[in-house]
Amino acid sequence: MGRAMVTAALLVGLALPACAFGQGAVTEVRVERERPPKEKIETLRFLKDNRDFIRARFDLLKQVALQKRGEAAAIDPRFLGYQSMLAEIMGARDSVALAEDARKKLDLLRSITDLGRLENQLDLLDRQLDGQRNRLARLQADFTGRQRTALVVVLSGSPQGEAPRTVAITLDDGTTVSDTLSAEQQQALKQGGVVQIFHGFVEPRAQVIQVAMSGGGWSPGDAGFVTLDPPRDRFSFLRFDLSSANPARGAASLRATTWLNDAKQGAGDS
Repeated sequence: MGRAMVTAALLVGLALPACAFGQGAVTEVRVERERPPKEKIETLRFLKDNRDFIRARFDLLKQVALQKRGEAAAIDPRFLGYQSMLAEIMGARDSVALAEDARKKLDLLRSITDLGRLENQLDLLDRQLDGQRNRLARLQADFTGRQRTALVVVLSGSPQGEAPRTVAITLDDGTTVSDTLSAEQQQALKQGGVVQIFHGFVEPRAQVIQVAMSGGGWSPGDAGFVTLDPPRDRFSFLRFDLSSANPARGAASLRATTWLNDAKQGAGDS
């Protein structure tokens, strides 16, 4: 290992120019074959060299009995004032802590009160929603469930003048049914027959039925109205008698009669 270091130093020396060695002081470094020993515990050598000094320090630590009279001195009044100031500070801190605790409890009570008020409002809304659902369920059962209240509108009789060509029936919900009377139907009316205009389900409540006739001398804008209250789950018949009708007097000259079917509709009737 030492030979390699010497060879490297020679090569470096050959590579540097000669003027580089003259620029500063050159210190000779000894190159050895083995790693020089190094004392690992330097503290022991320090203690050994300073043995007398350390022993003198230890001698000062020995207890020595002394005869001496002690007298009490007056206490500075400021020290007593410090104790009072400290007591006032602690009292003020306790007062602040109590006030903060009371404020937090008050805020908590307010929050609980607000939550209770909000809960009452939510309960009220829930009750109102339940009532609305019940009402909607009743309406749905009455009008959109298994509907069995039916109405049949028919025409009979022959008018005094020219028979109308078109008869329109408008229900209370706005449904309009229009029927153009053919020659065969007009002949059937003259012979005492009946012509059906409408047959369908209606709501079991009081309602107004409108009838309008046009063509054959009848004014298109002329209409008559009949108030009808079909019973629930029954067949109701409404007949308009044309025998008393006159185009000059309009739809108000019609006679209308209504009656119920003798038997109620069963659960399987449509």
